[in-house]
Amino acid sequence: MKNIKNSLRKIKSIAYKEILHIIRDIRTLTLSIIIPVFLLIIFGYAIRLDIQNVSLSFLDFKKDYFTRELKETLKNSNVFSRIFNEYDFKEDKFLKNEIKGKLFIPRNLKEIVIIIDGSDPTLFSTLSGYMIRMLLEKENIFDLRYKILFNPELKSEIFIVPGIIAIILVVISAVLVAISISKEYETGSFYTLFTLPLKPYEIIIGKVIPYILIGLAQFTLVLIFGKILFNIPLRGNFLFLYLSTIIYILSGLSIGIIVSTKFKKTQTALQVTWLTTILPSFLLSGFIFPIENIPSLLRILTYFVPARYFLELLRANLLRNSEIFYMLDELFFLIFLSFILIFIALKSIKKEILT
Repeated sequence: MKNIKNSLRKIKSIAYKEILHIIRDIRTLTLSIIIPVFLLIIFGYAIRLDIQNVSLSFLDFKKDYFTRELKETLKNSNVFSRIFNEYDFKEDKFLKNEIKGKLFIPRNLKEIVIIIDGSDPTLFSTLSGYMIRMLLEKENIFDLRYKILFNPELKSEIFIVPGIIAIILVVISAVLVAISISKEYETGSFYTLFTLPLKPYEIIIGKVIPYILIGLAQFTLVLIFGKILFNIPLRGNFLFLYLSTIIYILSGLSIGIIVSTKFKKTQTALQVTWLTTILPSFLLSGFIFPIENIPSLLRILTYFVPARYFLELLRANLLRNSEIFYMLDELFFLIFLSFILIFIALKSIKKEILT
């Protein structure tokens, strides 16, 4: 009995010491409490296999009660958020990624044509199935045809590989620089930089240049292997694509710098870097689940995910062979977001120098 009491007393002391250790490490404690709630919200709302908020173009040459009723039915469904009236078969809105489908209604209803963006095979199968069911419920259609754009064979790898490229680049860039800086913190060599007559931006530029070159080499390699192994199309303006890649890598490197200056231990910095790069890039970039399906409140978060813009630039460039003019919005937002991340990284380094 005496031995049991003695053992319980020792266990109580160790547990008390461990609780104090956890409370003192407030960052780890906060992460351990916030992360489960954060993951539940992200996974619960972002993973949606149904389709919502899809934009559609409507070419109506019949213009009668049937087409008006059909259009109203489409509008009132949860599937379509916007329906554009169009008068030709141009693919401009597809190239701008403004619409996912186009419905052509001829005067005689004998050959209705559904045109769908096939770059996302899952979206194609769900959307085409829904539209065919809607049309057949409304009228006895004699001939219903559909046309698949950009990915006529509906190969899923053509849709998946650009997303994997976007995730690889941001995760590897952020992790490499986070490991480098956190290890320098642990050895003390990073503090030596602060004693030298260097400005924060000079430290950051010197740090990131090698990783930009590594990132570009990685990008070239994955493009080559993507072509060899998965036959992904290599189209578009490569100068524009590489310029976008440099900006995107800078955003990843900035995340790594910000995290490693806040969490100086290598293990913690790595965990936070993985969490802040791979999870948003996987769930909130449109890689697997369409951004249109995400609830409005959570969709706001997607505007702060660099992979959202880079992934769209990759797909527009490689899959749709879009003109640069159609991709300027995504490039602008990627530059703006990268600029903010670089600014925060500079502030973090400056704060470290001052302290």
